[in-house]
Amino acid sequence: MNAIPLGALMLAASVSGWAQTVTALPSTPATTTTAITQVDGKTLAPVTIKDTRDRATQTYQSGVTTIGKVPVAAKDVPQSLTVVNEKLIHDQGRDTFKGALENVVGITFEAGEGGRIGDNIRLRGFSVAGDIYLDGMRDIAQYNRDTFNYDRIEVLRGSASMLFGRGSTGGVVNQVSKTARLLTENEVNLTVGPGYLRTTGDFNVRTGEESALRIGAMTTDGESKGGKVSTRRRGLAFDYSLGIGTSDEFSFSFYHLNYNDKPDNLGGRWLQGAPAPFPSGLSYNAASDYQRDAADIGTITHTHRWNDGSTLKTTFRDGHFNRDLWATQLNGLAANVTQANFGFNTVVPRGTQTRAGRDHHTFLQSDYITTTNWFGRKNQILAGTDIARENAIVYRYVNVPTRTNVTVGDPTNLALMDRRNLIRSTVFTSTAIGAYVQDTINLTPSWKLVGGLRLDSFGGTYDRSGLAVPAGDLSRRDTKLSKRAGVMYQPTDEVSYYASYGTSFNTSGDLYQYDANSAKTPPESSRNLEIGAKWELYGGDLSLRTALARTDKYNERNTDVNQATGEFLLSGQRHTNALEFEVAGRINPQWDVFGGIVFMHGVIDKAGSSAAAQATVGLNPGLTPNRQANLWTTYRLGANWRIGGGFTHIGAQAPSSASAANLMNHAPAYTKWDALVEYRINQDNTIKLNVDNLTNKVYYGSLYQGWPTQSPMRTVRATLTSKF
Repeated sequence: MNAIPLGALMLAASVSGWAQTVTALPSTPATTTTAITQVDGKTLAPVTIKDTRDRATQTYQSGVTTIGKVPVAAKDVPQSLTVVNEKLIHDQGRDTFKGALENVVGITFEAGEGGRIGDNIRLRGFSVAGDIYLDGMRDIAQYNRDTFNYDRIEVLRGSASMLFGRGSTGGVVNQVSKTARLLTENEVNLTVGPGYLRTTGDFNVRTGEESALRIGAMTTDGESKGGKVSTRRRGLAFDYSLGIGTSDEFSFSFYHLNYNDKPDNLGGRWLQGAPAPFPSGLSYNAASDYQRDAADIGTITHTHRWNDGSTLKTTFRDGHFNRDLWATQLNGLAANVTQANFGFNTVVPRGTQTRAGRDHHTFLQSDYITTTNWFGRKNQILAGTDIARENAIVYRYVNVPTRTNVTVGDPTNLALMDRRNLIRSTVFTSTAIGAYVQDTINLTPSWKLVGGLRLDSFGGTYDRSGLAVPAGDLSRRDTKLSKRAGVMYQPTDEVSYYASYGTSFNTSGDLYQYDANSAKTPPESSRNLEIGAKWELYGGDLSLRTALARTDKYNERNTDVNQATGEFLLSGQRHTNALEFEVAGRINPQWDVFGGIVFMHGVIDKAGSSAAAQATVGLNPGLTPNRQANLWTTYRLGANWRIGGGFTHIGAQAPSSASAANLMNHAPAYTKWDALVEYRINQDNTIKLNVDNLTNKVYYGSLYQGWPTQSPMRTVRATLTSKF
């Protein structure tokens, strides 16, 4: 069976156990709980629930998911859902959020530009920059995330503002943290490779009959391109839980991540509609370049459980985030440079990117879940509210030194004298309040209906007094209703067919800024229509799903040049059609598999009134390739050896842009191959070798309208895993 933390399993049982009561037997071992279940007065056979989770026996299946706020099996979510679990992340040796998300078809990556730092994601062609969550709460801060404390990553596609509030046009990405469990179990991983050293520790200690402490730690040090590019990451996380599985459960957690990187130059350049062929082993940065970011997040959670199976979960979170960047940007090449004459003597103009910011986010969220029997039908009710207070300060540097030009073959790396001065530029302060209710009705044993509504009020104030040309404050408040509806037909426990509809909205202040035009503009609106099917095969060991979806943003902001003030009008429209297939699980006890394929068709349907905007109508909006596919599979040979590998394929794609000229640029399609060999030394120790980009393929995995960013070449890393 797929084991899950005992507290989550008891919660899942409580919300789905219609007319059931569960009584635990006393004196059970630390790693198991034995229960007797009574249904309608009849006593059933005892059931033993294991609290341990052995990665060797776990599959790549999703198990229970909390992406819909109610813990259910993935087949009971009437939308496309991909779960990248800890086993898949570990087997592939992925150490970053972005690396783990390469498993999810439909996701593409922007370079961290446009004033942003950190993970910048597109889903079905729509930005997810404001739709990243941590344990169900918004995690919009700009930083590059690490995988050391992940239990899984959940990707829900399609409009989902009813569940999460503003944003979520293409979907949401939810990071699920590791939590304390009622057992003592420890694991240490040591990973080494050329210029790379990473250590992670996962320590879970049972501290009492109903309490446990879990601590995660990480250090990562890496260098490439002759030491001109480097990363230095440190992470620490802990979760202390009391009353696990009882009527009142408390959890106290803290997460810290910081890194001091020497970044590569910000991309290459577009040249005649394609990436300029810069050598893969060279960096054009300066020795003084850096990226120094930090995240500190504290969370307190209380879960109350009633005897009838109802639960009330309340979570308070406070997070502080700092970011500071001084990096080299490659500027435009001379007009006479072509793909044919580009060479080692080509002059490369260099510029500077400097950004700094400080964010403080506070959230309070409460969810009530209960099951009732109205009119002879089972109803699973979700009701909740959330409050967010977010403060984002952006700083600017003045007196920034000028970088000298270099040539392609001679990338001078001298340090620059730092005479910069830091000045506070803008401050965005927002308050958001949301309230929502959802009902899942069992019409018959085979048919379910899902319906939900959410009302949001989002208001922000933008202080622009620190700009180089000071300007007055801007503010705006919007109130918006979001809807969600779905129907599921489940003729057997192994099959689920569904259709769903959802809406979403994007306010002008989603990314913590206004200008004179956007402050006058109401929210954009989107909708998602989807039909799909999910199957459980091979006795439930293998999950297969397919979906056909259409996402429309039908009143996108555009500047109206016919208005004297140039304000934005909601006159634009774009859509993406998607057909997806995905498989995850175990074909037999030796053979695990995870893979998917998506065909997407994105189109700009309407645009603003200017000639430049009209020129984009009918074009692909960028970062929406026509096809994507990936596959990862492993096979166990005897008792000690396991081999595996897979590929990632992305079709040709353009950067996201409002310019027809930029949309004519295309990064070529690519297929990247990875491989794994693992040897089990004994029951508690294994060693594995991961080779990423096996064929040393040159490809471009992140795109910006100004440049494509080349992805890493072949990497080889060995990992020793020890449990005790």
